[in-house]
Amino acid sequence: MTFWWRLRSVWGATLAGFGWRRPRRLAALVAYPREPWWRRVWHVFRPAPPPSEVRNAGPPPWVQPPEDELGVAVPLRVVLASDSRSVIGLIDSVAFSTGFEFTIAVRTRKDIRPEELGYGPPHLVGPRDSEREPQIGIQFADGRKAFTGGRPGPEFMAQWKLHAEGGAPDPADGPIISPRSGGGGGKRWDFRYWVWPLPPEGELTFICEWKALGLGPVEHDVDASAIRRAGASSKSFWSDR
Repeated sequence: MTFWWRLRSVWGATLAGFGWRRPRRLAALVAYPREPWWRRVWHVFRPAPPPSEVRNAGPPPWVQPPEDELGVAVPLRVVLASDSRSVIGLIDSVAFSTGFEFTIAVRTRKDIRPEELGYGPPHLVGPRDSEREPQIGIQFADGRKAFTGGRPGPEFMAQWKLHAEGGAPDPADGPIISPRSGGGGGKRWDFRYWVWPLPPEGELTFICEWKALGLGPVEHDVDASAIRRAGASSKSFWSDR
């Protein structure tokens, strides 16, 4: 403590003995002495901390298409399921070097509430979301399948851990289908999905079911060769592959 600090403390104690108290603002200013000047400018000369060893692995390949590709369009436009009230179609497929995207189009005679498509908070009573919203699945020619609406299993979480550690996922662990975007209103709704990896040669089967409307399950087979050729021709902007 400095001499002036001691003198100020003694003077304050003397005044307090006569019943005088300092205002709160003054007490706050006096209670905490200012830090040394060299500490206030230390941050200017302080050496920079070492770089972080945490590696940003970026988005894994099963979540979205490569960020450096536009993809190649695949002519694909078919009706997956339909009745007198609604139609579910498969449209707008685009292939990339690591997988492909496709859009599911829902058209109905009457307006559909967002809750009927799984939007909004989960229902505590009544049908589950998986029974209310359309379920979309794919099956490769070798029998491997993937569906929307399910919870990730331990195999999927193991892939996330491998990716975070810098490892490359094995395409044999696919397919993985991930929702990309979607929306609409009234009688028209569209949903975009991403499938990783590219399908093997043979038939690629799209599976559709909408329990709430009594549609399906139905299957539609397409030739995977067109998607594979389009994916092989999709090139990166920034590197030669």
